[in-house]
Amino acid sequence: MEENKSSIGSIVGTIVIIALIILGGLYFWGKRIEESKTAQNLVGGGSEPTADISEAATIKSMSSSDDLGSIEADLSSTNTTNLSPEAE
Repeated sequence: MEENKSSIGSIVGTIVIIALIILGGLYFWGKRIEESKTAQNLVGGGSEPTADISEAATIKSMSSSDDLGSIEADLSSTNTTNLSPEAE
């Protein structure tokens, strides 16, 4: 009878240890996913992709000329609302 209790106890102990390992793995996996989403938001800047595309199109449409009128026109069409206060 003692052998039977001993084997049941070891089986239950093994199941508890395996369950703790699985729960720990799920916890760390969830943290890694959360950190990667945070990193994506930091890299992306949190702006909408359509705004990024329109800004890229504006940059591509700027003149390559170096005369004063072209530079003034490019400067007036540049959107500076997303610049940090240090850059303004």
